[in-house]
Amino acid sequence: MVMAETEKIRIPQERFYYDDPNAPAPNVPLLPGAAAVIFDSERRILFMKRKHGDYWCLPGGRIDPNESAHECCIRETLEETGLQTCIVRLISTMTNPRSVVHYPDGNVHRSFFLCYEVEIIGGELNESAESEGFRWLSRDELDTVHLIPDSRINALDAWANRAEPFLR
Repeated sequence: MVMAETEKIRIPQERFYYDDPNAPAPNVPLLPGAAAVIFDSERRILFMKRKHGDYWCLPGGRIDPNESAHECCIRETLEETGLQTCIVRLISTMTNPRSVVHYPDGNVHRSFFLCYEVEIIGGELNESAESEGFRWLSRDELDTVHLIPDSRINALDAWANRAEPFLR
């Protein structure tokens, strides 16, 4: 059920929930997205600090009506990091209905993301309107930043390096 605009609860900062019984119910239509895992030569993964909150995440975002999931992944990665990339493989599909995000405007979205491994083919790492810092993290360093739960799961899936994608 979609709530009327006046019933949406506004909050000061975005909040991500995963398997939390106290999470709010989604109140907007399901909007799929795509995220990117970028490895460096030491198999560390690039994470970005979100500009409008305390969370770190993989680059990514919602799919526009006129693009595919892999096109979205490449576009969002460029917009958020300044890096031109190409798709290497599909890592996972994240469609767990117990993974939600509550945004300050009161919208509550359910997660539905395709996560791809991408390779850098150009550009320079730069902050954007959505990012305010970057870190290359190893698996042992994941707990050094406040990660969006989906990004943490996708990173672990990427390091598992399975031939077939994870279905979550």
